[in-house]
Amino acid sequence: MASFPSLLESIDDLSLQQIEVLVSRSKYFKENPHVTPFHSAPKPIIATSFLENSTRTKHSFAVAIRRLGGLYLDFNAETSSLKKGESLEETFLTLFYQGVNLCVFRSSVSHQLAQFRESPPIKLVNGGDGVNEHPTQALLDLYTLLSLEHDLSGKTIAIIGDNVHSRVAHSLMKLLPQYGMTIILNGPEEYLPSASTLPKNVEIVKSRDEAVKRSDFLYLLRIQKERHADGNNEQNNYLEQNGVSLDLLKRMNKLIPVLHPGPANIGVELDQALIKSSLYKGYFQVENSIPMRMAIIEAMLLNNDQNIGRINGEKF
Repeated sequence: MASFPSLLESIDDLSLQQIEVLVSRSKYFKENPHVTPFHSAPKPIIATSFLENSTRTKHSFAVAIRRLGGLYLDFNAETSSLKKGESLEETFLTLFYQGVNLCVFRSSVSHQLAQFRESPPIKLVNGGDGVNEHPTQALLDLYTLLSLEHDLSGKTIAIIGDNVHSRVAHSLMKLLPQYGMTIILNGPEEYLPSASTLPKNVEIVKSRDEAVKRSDFLYLLRIQKERHADGNNEQNNYLEQNGVSLDLLKRMNKLIPVLHPGPANIGVELDQALIKSSLYKGYFQVENSIPMRMAIIEAMLLNNDQNIGRINGEKF
């Protein structure tokens, strides 16, 4: 695992071979839930530092760390020296020299970790940054899709909702085409990116019904009210016009898997009947988040990178 990056900011930081290793290790961890790779001393210390609220990502990392046999530190940025004006680099260096081996970081600022690409002060995982990317969510989504369908080549997934502001959608657009998938983007016009900016195998379909009809999987996104500076977060009639209900899928004879990164707004992007049905795979994604994040942590901790924590090219 020596080639794995010490900064996982984007799907672009991983080769296809590395992604396949993560999928394989995820499968192993899920099938062997009692395995604890880091059972001997000294145990690695992994911190989470979330400057935005989180339930699924933060807690799944916490569970993954403990299942690996590591020590978990919840670094509360709100009560740290960041509030006194300390730079993010100094904060990370302080954690490193206190013995923290890796930090999972979430921020409302896009690309905030890019400044550390050449010289990471500590091993870093992007737990979601602004409207940029959410690579670990996309990786667990890939693992979920492969658990549902062994060969994704030639399959189509419709990502329906607030695609402009969804960091996981941006990561999925980089990841899933590598497995031969076509991605359809659908949603209200103001939630769709410009077609000229889309990568290969990603297209916009303006009709929700057409998007559903053409797809093998659906991936629903919530309206991200916290990202809309203009206050444009109208939800009235959204379910009827842009959301997906169980009745809609039955009427269209499209009883296909429905994924959602959470949190789901029931009655907006999907209805109660759908989320309680066997078609809804949101909880399967949550379950799969543990082994995938175990695999990511393991790969990064075992990459033998000796250049972490250097100041002006030297270790303290």
